[in-house]
Amino acid sequence: MITSPGWLNTAERALIEQHKHDKSAVEPGPGLRFFEYVGMSAMVTLLRGARAVVFPSLYEGFGLPVLEAMTAGTPVLTSREGALREIAGDAAVLVNPYDVDDIARGVKEIVADADLCAELSKRGLARAAKFSLENYCARVQTVYDRLT
Repeated sequence: MITSPGWLNTAERALIEQHKHDKSAVEPGPGLRFFEYVGMSAMVTLLRGARAVVFPSLYEGFGLPVLEAMTAGTPVLTSREGALREIAGDAAVLVNPYDVDDIARGVKEIVADADLCAELSKRGLARAAKFSLENYCARVQTVYDRLT
């Protein structure tokens, strides 16, 4: 798991720190990493090497982390709230970000089902292509053409 400081997540970070040192945990410690900042090449490496990106955000203006993961071909679990549902479409496991059991169900589904991961990767790449710079420019040009 990789995480950053985030906003108002002090309690969650404390739980992760506690888990890192819990000797009775199924998979303690080494898989947990905190990064204050990750450059583009490191981010791409991390995304491509991930089993999935788990991003059950409560609010997003656009959903760039979801789109970045899909562009890398990485399966995504994200919130069914707000812009994230619109960005992810049918190319992600959508969960209720307020329901820990629903998030856990989605994570277990991704971990246990390699076929699902392959399908989400394929759908994610196709979905991300809809948000490419070329498609954006074409849509903007269509708007300009209608104005003239």
